[in-house]
Amino acid sequence: MRLNRAKNSDRLNALWGRGSRGESRSNALWGRGGRRAGSIVATFAIVCALAASATAAGVGGGGGGLSVGNAKGGLGTLKAYVPDTLLSSVLQNPKQSFDVIVSGDPNQKTPAFIQKVLQDQSGNNNEDVQSNDVKKQFQSIVGGRMTLTGWQILFLAKSGLAKAILANETVKKSGFTLPAYNTQLWPWAIGAPVNWVNGTPKAPTIAIVDSGIAATRSDVAGRVLGQVNLDSLPGNTATGDGYGHGTFVAGIAAGAAPGYAGVAPKANLMSVDIMNDQGQSTVADVVAAADWILQNKTTYNIKVANFSLHAVNRASVQFDPIDQAVEKLWLNGVVVVAAAGNGAVNGVADGVQFAPGNDPFIITVGATDIGTNVGPADDTAAPWSSWGYTPDGFAKPELGAPGRYQIGPVPTSGVLYGQRPASVTSPGYMQLSGTSFSSPAVAGAAAMVLAQHPDWTPDQVKGALMLTASQQVKVPLGQLGVGEVNVAAARSLKQSPPNPNAALNQFVTVAADGTAVFNAAAWSSAAWASAAWASAAWSSAAWSSAAWSSAAWASAAWSSAAWASAAWGSAAWSDAAWASAAWSSAAWADGAEGDASIGADPTAIDPATQDAALASLGIVDPDCDPTVTTCVLPAAALLP
Repeated sequence: MRLNRAKNSDRLNALWGRGSRGESRSNALWGRGGRRAGSIVATFAIVCALAASATAAGVGGGGGGLSVGNAKGGLGTLKAYVPDTLLSSVLQNPKQSFDVIVSGDPNQKTPAFIQKVLQDQSGNNNEDVQSNDVKKQFQSIVGGRMTLTGWQILFLAKSGLAKAILANETVKKSGFTLPAYNTQLWPWAIGAPVNWVNGTPKAPTIAIVDSGIAATRSDVAGRVLGQVNLDSLPGNTATGDGYGHGTFVAGIAAGAAPGYAGVAPKANLMSVDIMNDQGQSTVADVVAAADWILQNKTTYNIKVANFSLHAVNRASVQFDPIDQAVEKLWLNGVVVVAAAGNGAVNGVADGVQFAPGNDPFIITVGATDIGTNVGPADDTAAPWSSWGYTPDGFAKPELGAPGRYQIGPVPTSGVLYGQRPASVTSPGYMQLSGTSFSSPAVAGAAAMVLAQHPDWTPDQVKGALMLTASQQVKVPLGQLGVGEVNVAAARSLKQSPPNPNAALNQFVTVAADGTAVFNAAAWSSAAWASAAWASAAWSSAAWSSAAWSSAAWASAAWSSAAWASAAWGSAAWSDAAWASAAWSSAAWADGAEGDASIGADPTAIDPATQDAALASLGIVDPDCDPTVTTCVLPAAALLP
């Protein structure tokens, strides 16, 4: 039974989502993680230097120069090379059948060799090779694949007809290494495994602006380029992640531990710590984080920044310092992704009121509940996921991503780990919900798009992710923006995507320091003068290929009616903004307790569902065991 929410909380919910939908999840789909064991069995023969090998072993000495009794009881020596392991099995049980590769004199042709093997009978039915014993004739070598008894192998080895007899063993073909995998359902629902099985191209660095990252964990070890501590509040662990939220966020974006892969498991990370061990920060610290990223983005190749946090005061882009800071990042080459917040009740629009999620330039992400299947048929929006218009009239979020029942890494020494023991699924891992964890899924997706198109601007990345989003048939238009992020579709997009920020870019100017900035005053004047100022942004024919209705989104993307005009002239918007707090999570009352029946891993994905998910990505299932980490895919399945 799921835990009851705390009654004594006084925090406003920020980015945790509330728990589950039902007492527990249990159905035939959920099971223990992992894929079925069993590697690819492939016909594989090596003929180079067989003659030398046979000579070394003693062509009259077989596998190790043994003299053996033949089927009639006489003694003799083997004239073909037979590995000791196969010979030992044959001698222990000569009646057993063996799958073998039989090769002959390279001066012959395969059909002649096979015909001679079939005609040169011993007179003993146990040793005679029949035509149905020959399973395949090879062209690249003189020989074939056969199913032979131990008696038949010994006869061929003694007869001189064969030069070598080797077991057709299960082999590990050289191919693409599966660097990471995830036994949960959520990555498969958004097409993330297309990157894992494809060798995961190197993505740019993702800055995690949060409570820090436990950099020594296997999830991220060796990929955290640095940790900068900008938190001005007391009670912050000097290094690492004293709270736990930042490590979880990093795991969703770019984790690589077995069974817990994030969306971009080869991306480097930069930890920008702005929160103390209670998940608290200030607006000034968030702005300082944006400053630091702007100054160091080239040094660390930072092209994506994730903000799973928000301020607590309603904000306008005309005045809010966090909005201005993330706009500066966006306009100067950094894709900014932020959580929409968790203020909705039973799916009713509450608006995206707080910075930075309210900013029209950046990508704001709501939380999907992916149900029990990979496909979108049973997907819904999490009932607490914020959506609707910002105070400036912009429709938010742009995209949705899984945000319920996520399992990710949390340091066992973190405050969060100790505060929510019922959410611990295994040592060092917790199950949590909230748009805090939807946002990094899209941040990882943005990094993967940039790995494919390193010269794309943030506007192009946003356009690609929106254009290729999966339509959610059960979700009202706008509740999850244009749909759920689809990593595979975005990664394979070859056309230059349309620009969803086209209408805003006319108000971008160059500051005195040479950087691009948004002229909010000019935008405000234009918005007052014409409610249709943004209509041109969605007139591009390129949007017509999207699964969602471009006309419907165009009409919803900005609404003058949502703009509370009286508020913007008030001094209230300039008051006390820098004293406001920012939170990674707000309220334990609404907070993502996770599934109380945690032990069964309610988000596990079974092999059949994995197969279907891979097939939907155009990938032939390699049918491998991810714990072995070696899989082989046909070249046609690989993205460029």
